[in-house]
Amino acid sequence: MERKTRRGWLRLLVFGFALTFGGGSLLVSPQAAVDDASAENKLFRDYIDAAEIIREKYVEPVEYEQLSKAAISGMLRTLDPHSNFYDRKAFEEFRREQRSHYFGIGATIQRRFGGVYIIEPFRDAPATRTGLRYGDQIVEIDGKNSETWNSDQVRDSLRGELGTLVRVKVRRAGEPEPVAFTIERGTVDLPSIASYYMVQPGVGYINLVRGFHSTTSEELNIAIRSLKEQGATSLVLDLRGNPGGFLDQAIKVSDRFLDRGQVVLSVRGREGRIPSREWKAESGSPETMPLVVLINRGSASASEIVAGAMQDHDRALIVGEGSFGKGLVQTIFPVSGGAGLTLTTQRYYTPSGRLIQRDYSNGSFYDYIARRNSGSPVKPSAENGKEQKKTDLGRTVFGGGGIEPDIKVDSSVLTNAQFALLTSGLFQFVRELAAGKVAAAPTFKIERVDHSHQFKGDEFVITDEIMNAYRAFVTDFIAKTPDSSLTPAIVEQNIDWARLRIREELLIAAYGNEIAQRGMSANDPQLQRALSELPNAAQLAERARKQARSSTSRD
Repeated sequence: MERKTRRGWLRLLVFGFALTFGGGSLLVSPQAAVDDASAENKLFRDYIDAAEIIREKYVEPVEYEQLSKAAISGMLRTLDPHSNFYDRKAFEEFRREQRSHYFGIGATIQRRFGGVYIIEPFRDAPATRTGLRYGDQIVEIDGKNSETWNSDQVRDSLRGELGTLVRVKVRRAGEPEPVAFTIERGTVDLPSIASYYMVQPGVGYINLVRGFHSTTSEELNIAIRSLKEQGATSLVLDLRGNPGGFLDQAIKVSDRFLDRGQVVLSVRGREGRIPSREWKAESGSPETMPLVVLINRGSASASEIVAGAMQDHDRALIVGEGSFGKGLVQTIFPVSGGAGLTLTTQRYYTPSGRLIQRDYSNGSFYDYIARRNSGSPVKPSAENGKEQKKTDLGRTVFGGGGIEPDIKVDSSVLTNAQFALLTSGLFQFVRELAAGKVAAAPTFKIERVDHSHQFKGDEFVITDEIMNAYRAFVTDFIAKTPDSSLTPAIVEQNIDWARLRIREELLIAAYGNEIAQRGMSANDPQLQRALSELPNAAQLAERARKQARSSTSRD
């Protein structure tokens, strides 16, 4: 009886999977229905028999839920890298990340040497109001020792229901014993636009890096209006690292800069199952300021839609690195028990007809995510497999591998040695600096983050005396850390980089990431090139407008 019950449960489970993938309600021919039924019955038998054998004979007990999750994930992985299955908890987190807020303490946390640390308490968030600081190591949450937890475990424990309390202990530089805090969880805003400001006279900068959420287009309108009031006559839109998000928001952001009737993108699905569709700009009064868009290898999906539309219509110059190349449309399907899956149902194409998605047929899933198997070539061409298209003005662009920038500027990628320094010796040194414990800079003590600070440009200058203290500190750190891969020679080889990074970390500790980014903008080669290209972007957009007007008058 027990075996019969299990087989019935498994049959229902597999039948649910078949409906999820097959659509269930589509009309098919009688013969196709017979063929589908035969294939479905074979799927039932194979899956049920395999699951029964594994559950009864495997060396350790295995639950059906564990088997089912692995089976669905493996099935989806054979399709493409972006179709994915989420159990109930992961699906809830996935849904939460699509919103523009969550409930928690409001702070960036990272795992660095020896534990998980507070990096930035957010503006007006519970963490800031309570007094948490940069460099506080989270060692206990609600009475449980958290010193060995990873960042996800700490994050999940700090989040919870609105208004509930969480008790946290932190190990703070300069304090002999852990410091205790009781924090009431609040609503933490997580806007798409991390910051916007005047990067230089007449030039507004918009940092749209957190994905396209439900409020993105509204945030953009607010940012543009504020920057224009401050005297902006041209814009830099930063999409570097933006992972994508809601399609409708990418369309609305593009619509903000395109003339009515210009194509934003098209999507094409499986013939006879998912209809193709094209979206056009509807704005009657688009923003006409000269525009440069920044992208890099972390710019994906919705951010590639925006960059592709701007490039194909010659509305903006694209500066940076080739984008990620994620042009597959996922539809979200809830399944039983609160779980869910994202299934690829269509592909994105830019206005000129370029496929955004890059090839994923070769190499492992890790290689694809890390962009090791088919990163953007230095010089795209039809000969190396890239499809060739034309912009409105006839400029050649290439598809099938993300968006290639008009002006390529490599980013400053951390080397392995620099990453090791940042997360260990350098970070611990900055903790000491911010605690006022470095004799060379006693005035650098930071009591709490001040997000409203009016940045003057000359704060936290790193002197040679401070760098000598850094050398001594890290050399001592290496000597006390036998398993460290660092050496004094590596420290010296990266001393100029360390000087910049120490100042950046201090600015984050004192004023938050937004002001730190402003303070370090002169050391951002991609941003500096974007600023220099604004006159060319203005000329390009004006030529495109003249051509469009000429075409309209002839019609």
